[in-house]
Amino acid sequence: MATHVYFDFFGTLVDYDASVHPAAVNAPHEFALRHGSAIDAHRASGLWQTAWSAMDSTAEHTGRECSLHEIADRYRELAEIPPVADQELDTFVAAYLDAWTANIRLAPSAASCVDDLAADHTLSIVSNTHHAPLVPELLERFGIAGYFTDVFTSIEIGWRKPRSEIFETALSRHTITGAEAVFVGDNWAADIEGPRALGMTPFYVGPATPNRTPVRLAELPALIRATDA
Repeated sequence: MATHVYFDFFGTLVDYDASVHPAAVNAPHEFALRHGSAIDAHRASGLWQTAWSAMDSTAEHTGRECSLHEIADRYRELAEIPPVADQELDTFVAAYLDAWTANIRLAPSAASCVDDLAADHTLSIVSNTHHAPLVPELLERFGIAGYFTDVFTSIEIGWRKPRSEIFETALSRHTITGAEAVFVGDNWAADIEGPRALGMTPFYVGPATPNRTPVRLAELPALIRATDA
């Protein structure tokens, strides 16, 4: 019987634009201008994409997560901006995230789903992210932080889904086995195959494909309880 439900965050509990280029604000370009670079906005966006793609690809290959601070510093190098204080990079990261998160919204039925499940399950988040405070801050923004006992992030643990280490950390923290846990997510490799390998029961809420039929968050509490029965 499942006593714990672990949720992915981005694409599962919230809807978001996965692009690394927020439309409203070009934080990489603004950072470059502040530090004396003459590159234009298009060039800045291209270098930001290059830095992000290279570091994210390495992290995906190795399983070792990289931080947004590290991505920002790699962008600085590519833009040929001299080294800056960590505080300057923190300001850059904060401006970028303000723009990137501006249009994130709760997924349909997310609030009612977690409210229902919290009545008889322990809920936590297990999320890949480059910035540790981001998920807790968004949970607070959307008023659902109180439903979750823990937030496990890849940047804090050091490993990203679908590596077993991130799931094992969560299970160990709660002193349970995979058989006592459900995982809910939208990425097949990270959120279905990863937890399934540890004996967790996964539920897929991602895009429909010819071979994958997702469930809706509104259906999830009943489906989980049916699995428990």
